[in-house]
Amino acid sequence: MSIEDKLAIQEIIAQYSYTYDGKDAEGFAQLFVEDGVFEVFVPGKTTASVRLQSRTEILEWATQRLRERAGRFTSRHYQSGLLFDELTSDSALTRTMVLVTHQGVAEAAPRPTISGVYHDQWRKTHMGWRLAHRAAHVDGDPGFSK
Repeated sequence: MSIEDKLAIQEIIAQYSYTYDGKDAEGFAQLFVEDGVFEVFVPGKTTASVRLQSRTEILEWATQRLRERAGRFTSRHYQSGLLFDELTSDSALTRTMVLVTHQGVAEAAPRPTISGVYHDQWRKTHMGWRLAHRAAHVDGDPGFSK
């Protein structure tokens, strides 16, 4: 397993948090390959609550969600515990723990809203490593859908 590839993937994971929390829907969507998939799975359901099947759908979803929260609250995506289950020269499988907090404009402190594990499939492209498939397995139903 290449240290350089591991660090490059870790950098994209950090960019995921910073672009979304920084309200950069375009930058967020660019972290996925063109045919990338983003899904959210909640306990007790057999199908994904959210399933986006292209960079375009991911961009539209992120743009809408960020617009809906504008002026109401901010979020922070904390990702840790990165495990590499597989790494080749052009693909990888990882798992990353996630904790999301929200802080309303009138709230004194952030509050946890979502926790879980991202199961990721990666593809190395001419632009570097990108998410081919990100499946969020959350610990409780966050109440959102596509």
